[in-house]
Amino acid sequence: MGLVVNGRFLARPITGVERYGRMILEVIAREWPNARVIVPRSAPADVAAFGLELVRTNGIGGHAWEQLILPRYIGTNDILLSPANTGPLRVRQHAVVVHDLAVVHHPEWFDRRFAAWYNFLLPRLVRRATKVITVSARSAADIRQTYALKDGHVAVVPPFIATGTWGNVDPGIGSPYCLVVGSFDPRKGMDRAFEWYRSLNAPPFKLVCVGRAINSFAQIDVPELDGMILLNDVDDDRLAALYKGAIALYQPSRFEGFGLPILEAMHHGCPVVASDLLVFRELFEDNILYAEIGGTPSMVDAMYRVSNGTEREQIIQRAARHAATYSLERTTKALHAALDPMLNT
Repeated sequence: MGLVVNGRFLARPITGVERYGRMILEVIAREWPNARVIVPRSAPADVAAFGLELVRTNGIGGHAWEQLILPRYIGTNDILLSPANTGPLRVRQHAVVVHDLAVVHHPEWFDRRFAAWYNFLLPRLVRRATKVITVSARSAADIRQTYALKDGHVAVVPPFIATGTWGNVDPGIGSPYCLVVGSFDPRKGMDRAFEWYRSLNAPPFKLVCVGRAINSFAQIDVPELDGMILLNDVDDDRLAALYKGAIALYQPSRFEGFGLPILEAMHHGCPVVASDLLVFRELFEDNILYAEIGGTPSMVDAMYRVSNGTEREQIIQRAARHAATYSLERTTKALHAALDPMLNT
């Protein structure tokens, strides 16, 4: 019996889902070094698998690869882990990570064909899988309730923050600036950030937006605004440097399973102002500021608080302590709890 990782996510542009997949791969390399990673031929030649055996397949890619090609590489006694929202229906010994059900509750935020496929796939996938993994207790409760799953069928494995000192580079922006990180799609609420910045009269700071448009989502208009800088595909060092130099991270999401940029910002000493979502309250408690992103009283108050030297420093210190609780050890323990019953049978 062996552990096999569905490596389709390694062939895709990096968003929060793919960053999480790489975190899980790092844990697997430490805890199950004999695991194999199966990737489509479209995966980059220099893809990092943390020393695990990498098996590159031929043939088609995308969802078709996942459903038709990948199962051929899974042995009868193998356990498959799919860390990025989808996986093959034909594999029974299967642990699949479903980050959230935004596509189920809000299909209008997504490309029509993408939403139709996911709403066909997800109920079948989570009911057939041996274990469903997700990233927060709120997301777990939503998955259980939506698909009428038993409590033990869904496990929570949160992301972690590496303790290294990455980010010691010049972000190349100049100061001052505020930061938003996320795909340019309705779910992430980037349009809220754009409209807020457009409404400001001669803002004394830049707005740096790290993200990209993703074909699977409904598209939003990205205006050309003086002082707004659009970046995509920044590496970890530059992203960390951007967090460290920002006045604040704004997270204007309408729906999330976790909100990884918030955790990253907290770790790197960047105050966070976020939409008042229940999942954020669960995960980050009072260690970030909550506001209706836009020209609102709560936003004005949040801007004042992150600019006030004494309170800003208190927010940063409190947030850093909380971020440290999302450790590699915590993720490792949770992943063992999810996978060990499958691997030890």
